[in-house]
Amino acid sequence: MAIGACPLTKVDKILVATDGSEAGKFAAQAAIELAKPCESTVYAICVAEVPVFAAEFVETLPQLIDSLEKRAKAALDEVKTLSEKNGVKCETISYTGPDPFKYIIDEAIKNRVDLIILGKKGVMLGAVGTKVIANAPCKVLVVPVGATLNFDRIVIATDGSVYSQLATSEAIGMAKRFGSELIIVSVAKKDENISYAEEAVKMVKEVAEREGVKVQSVIAKGEAFEQIVDTANKNAAGLIVMGTYGRTGIEKFFMGSIAEKVISTSARPVLVVKKK
Repeated sequence: MAIGACPLTKVDKILVATDGSEAGKFAAQAAIELAKPCESTVYAICVAEVPVFAAEFVETLPQLIDSLEKRAKAALDEVKTLSEKNGVKCETISYTGPDPFKYIIDEAIKNRVDLIILGKKGVMLGAVGTKVIANAPCKVLVVPVGATLNFDRIVIATDGSVYSQLATSEAIGMAKRFGSELIIVSVAKKDENISYAEEAVKMVKEVAEREGVKVQSVIAKGEAFEQIVDTANKNAAGLIVMGTYGRTGIEKFFMGSIAEKVISTSARPVLVVKKK
């Protein structure tokens, strides 16, 4: 899907992590699709991960590293070629070593990127993706294999916290630029939390309507991640937007485990907006 306008606020620099896998290729495609209308520079990073235990295999280690580095170079060359075909500026970055997430975070900080894009196959975000989201200095977009970036309907999950408010601001901005329908969802785990959920939705709805955005409100009860994903599925949403680390009467609604569960169980792209 060609994106006609830049959906996000300030995305001068996009960092995409790839390993040449199907998930990595989907992430790279999404990065290029966003970079073109946003006039962003894409930084493609691939880490030739050498497990710590590999040191035990001293004799075969050079061949192993050589094979991993060749695979990493091929993955980066593919992103570079695709970027150039689309008129997108792309810089490639490669590393060899353990703990790939550390290199990804270091490059995100060093280059002051505005968005990190990760791929996901099935329910597997993986340890690297989870650690990247937990430590990212900026927004993170997770794109499942087979998903298409679409901004016709956007789900914003809120608990009324300052963290949710940052995500809300991003979602309303996107909806306004694209003429999207914004679906506001807040989840109460217990009956006594329903008033908190209603107030959280009301706050977002008032701001969105002042901006001329079409809204739909959903007050759900149950497990937060299940209700968020269910709302997105029922409304055929193209994107789920979440904040992280909200703490209100809705029982730590957006602690990392909830965001991780939404990402793992959703077949739709998820944008995680973080407080810097």
